[in-house]
Amino acid sequence: MMRSRGFTLIELMIAILIFAMISTAAYKLFDSVSRAQQVTDGILDHLDVLQRTMVVIEKDLIQVAPRPVRDEFGDRQKAVQAPGRNGELLEFTRFGWRNPLQEIRSNMQRVAYALEEEELVRYYWLMLDRAPDPVVVRQVLMQGVTGVRLKFMDEKKRWQSTWPPKKQGQQAAATPTATGAGGAGKEGGEERPQMPHALELTFQHREYGVLTTVLPLLTYKPSETQKPKFEEEKGKVENNRKRKDEPMQEPEESDDDDYDDE
Repeated sequence: MMRSRGFTLIELMIAILIFAMISTAAYKLFDSVSRAQQVTDGILDHLDVLQRTMVVIEKDLIQVAPRPVRDEFGDRQKAVQAPGRNGELLEFTRFGWRNPLQEIRSNMQRVAYALEEEELVRYYWLMLDRAPDPVVVRQVLMQGVTGVRLKFMDEKKRWQSTWPPKKQGQQAAATPTATGAGGAGKEGGEERPQMPHALELTFQHREYGVLTTVLPLLTYKPSETQKPKFEEEKGKVENNRKRKDEPMQEPEESDDDDYDDE
């Protein structure tokens, strides 16, 4: 009769060693997947913040309004000015401020952007023409921004580092201003406020590096620049059609006398 035998001590140690190796490999695999998921979630969160920031900036700038305002001291401020009165990167008036609660206020909004301790901050005022101690709302859009550069395209398609451009701003300051802060009057002796055609915005971010975007503003209408050329070509085509439709004229008979053969 054969006696049953169990595992020897060496066999048990080998089995435990194999199980420990498999468990360690499984844990490392799970840990690496978990770390990769955390890194991916962090990158997606940062990307979401960047995308939301760009959407907010784009919505603000494509609805820029030619409406100057008066500050709490009664001084007239440009519709678009960079830098702002208090050192902001950019200050301007925009259309399209939604009013779902039907409050008694304008649908235009005064907005300013500033860079404060590596934070891109958006300010907006509840009233266009401010009273003393105006209410201002502060929003942090993005962190990690180490630098911002703005460039403005003027009517001659030239890029300017400030707005209004320095030379034109000095000329405007030398001329008297008309009364009223609305966009219908003259500003600085001009028929309407000076507005840029486009804006180039460049961020310097700690993680993403240099980010640049170019935004056409509401005052820029490419169709208007193409219209004169189109009308000119259209006129040429119509003239050619008229010439083709005109009947051919027969040559006039000569008034000279015929000569007889000798």
